[in-house]
Amino acid sequence: MRVITRAADGTRRTITGGSRGPTLAGMSPPWSAGVVRLRRVVNVVNLATPVGLVVAKAGRAELARGPHGLLLAKGFRPPLRAAAMTIGDVVLLRRDDDWLARHPRLLDHEARHAFQYACWLGPLGFFPAYLACAGWSLWRTGDPALRNAFERRADLVDGNYVRGLDDPRLHLVKRRLRNPVRRRTGAAGSSRRLR
Repeated sequence: MRVITRAADGTRRTITGGSRGPTLAGMSPPWSAGVVRLRRVVNVVNLATPVGLVVAKAGRAELARGPHGLLLAKGFRPPLRAAAMTIGDVVLLRRDDDWLARHPRLLDHEARHAFQYACWLGPLGFFPAYLACAGWSLWRTGDPALRNAFERRADLVDGNYVRGLDDPRLHLVKRRLRNPVRRRTGAAGSSRRLR
């Protein structure tokens, strides 16, 4: 397990409980202009960014250029569970600029998702894989983000899912992972799973 958190002074601290190799969470901004340009081209070719633009237009959002080569769709009207959602290089925002100014690392998190779209061949690969990971996380922890590989690699702290290592929801994850399935023995000696 790998947890990345930020100290009060803004420094990053990584705690690793297993070796999985390099992840996108290790990719910290600023990215080089060439890497961002390549990601943008790949996301246009794999149709992720065009799909994001169609969704932004359907949600009556205003487009603006953002950091890391992102397009910000501000004022997105349909309700989202999270403060933002990324499709390709388009970040659908339902929060205002003041909230975004108080959470500047959110766009770093969303830029990592844009890289994930490029790596997972756009919406055809990313959507099913993301939904499978969210389902797994929901089943294991009761939360669709805490054990979701895509959210963890995009950095849970930057995405405002957890506040840091002292967040009580992380203790829930540890407790559920220790005892994921309880068994109860019936009169005949058979066992069955309980939730």
